[in-house]
Amino acid sequence: MKKWLAVFALIGCLALATLGRPSARVSASITTEDHIRALEQTWLDAESVPDLPVLQKMFSDNFMGSSFGKGVLGKSDVVPSQGASANHLPKSTLKNSTVRIFGDTAVLMGEVEMQVPEKPESIQMTTVFQKHGEDWQVIAVHMSKPAL
Repeated sequence: MKKWLAVFALIGCLALATLGRPSARVSASITTEDHIRALEQTWLDAESVPDLPVLQKMFSDNFMGSSFGKGVLGKSDVVPSQGASANHLPKSTLKNSTVRIFGDTAVLMGEVEMQVPEKPESIQMTTVFQKHGEDWQVIAVHMSKPAL
């Protein structure tokens, strides 16, 4: 009888240790925010090469964006056509970003530092991601020059 009582007590302790951790829920949102930041950097890296398979997968077919007065952009404006060699952005790094998660939608706002050889330049970026299955895709972007 004592043996069974010890076994049940051990199982109960393990269940409490596994299921009763409120900090596990908090760290999940941090992980998602960090994942969104990593996706943004993946986009910036793929854009500078360009890595067409990565870009095709990252951007929703319904993507729309705006950048420096060029009107509304579609996926074909951001993802180069097959065989195109022109880079759309120089090598860039995400800085000072904030991410908010709203269910299956994530919004990232931050600064992107472009490594232009003559003079490094920064732009402000807002990127909206939407979760499709297990993957996140970019559905909207707005880029602007920082206020002086």
